[in-house]
Amino acid sequence: MIFQDGGLELNLITSTALGALLLVLGMLGRKKISFFEKYCIPAPVIGGFGFALLTWVLFEVNLPSISLDNTIGDLLMFVFFVTIGLGGSFDLIRKGGKILFIYLLICWGLAIFQNGFGVALATLLGIDPLLGIVAGAVALEGGHGMAAAMAPFIQDAGAESALTVGMAAATYGLVAGSLIGGPVGNWLIKRNNLKIETDAGWSKLVETGDNNSKDEITAKSIITIVAAILIILAIGTNTAKWITDATGFTVPGHVFSLFVGLVFRSINEKKQYFAVSQKTIDVISIIALELFLTMAMMKLKIWELYDLAVPLIIILVAQTIAIVLIAVFIVFKFTGKNYDAALLASGFIGHGLGATANGLAVMDAVASKYGLVSRKAFFIIPVAGSMLIDLVGVPCIVIFTNFFAH
Repeated sequence: MIFQDGGLELNLITSTALGALLLVLGMLGRKKISFFEKYCIPAPVIGGFGFALLTWVLFEVNLPSISLDNTIGDLLMFVFFVTIGLGGSFDLIRKGGKILFIYLLICWGLAIFQNGFGVALATLLGIDPLLGIVAGAVALEGGHGMAAAMAPFIQDAGAESALTVGMAAATYGLVAGSLIGGPVGNWLIKRNNLKIETDAGWSKLVETGDNNSKDEITAKSIITIVAAILIILAIGTNTAKWITDATGFTVPGHVFSLFVGLVFRSINEKKQYFAVSQKTIDVISIIALELFLTMAMMKLKIWELYDLAVPLIIILVAQTIAIVLIAVFIVFKFTGKNYDAALLASGFIGHGLGATANGLAVMDAVASKYGLVSRKAFFIIPVAGSMLIDLVGVPCIVIFTNFFAH
């Protein structure tokens, strides 16, 4: 930690320690302030944004700035992407059946639509098309984690304010998804006079997946998964660099590593080279995501939004209207037009605008009102929203970004 060029520079350890402290403060704030809990605002957003507000004040009053070393944050971002791949498998899609596949197709279509729609709106409004991508699938279907992870790649493509715009759009999506998803699900149930009944056949599938008594977090399981993650990163990042150099098409190392992790998990499920603890993967994923997201939020430059506020609001409102229409006329129709489908439509809005947690929260609100939980919806939303959407969503972002790079 040194003073240099009129500012305070924090080294790697101090920057990481500050991020961890802000994450803990964010967790406490989420527990104490009902607004954060009600709208599923993540603790990293609360803690990291608080620091961003401080740097904004320093900027406005011309006081010394604070510079951070984000080396650990970048590593954690790579780790998080590998855990996404390790958490999914091709067999998981098969287990979910036809409805999961239909829902996934809609979500994958949404990723393409949000990017294309965002680019079109940004072009009409006279701002960088890359920011339309950021305010599309990156921040909305992707959420804060994806916005933080893809921002450096999109900034390198020419959009300097990608991180700030992405975080602002993702925060809007969290609140909007929480506010809109539940009422839409409730309206669908009442408008169509739906019977309050659910597909009981899904209970067996959900219970089978949830009750794995052999899956325990041990020192051995942690060492095994960490070793697998590092090996996958070594393969994924180097291969991605080779592809980029050979083709001229930029392939981010963390994105390619996600797919290496997916292939590794799928092969291991067939061959059983060694036991994979899903609980261990989940814990490592949560730690990596929350700390790297906190450190990404700390780097926000809020003043970059001054000239983008109005266009960004227009894009986000238009994206919100579009996803509601998709939920009502596509998700509800093609997933059965019944009580399960109404909950899926509400959850689709929740995680399509915000995050998987939002989707689960709005479905829980609707289910609580009618006194019946849909095991189908509560299986599909987390499996699709937190694991399988990125299989198409991330490559879609990469392709759009390469196309509109400048």
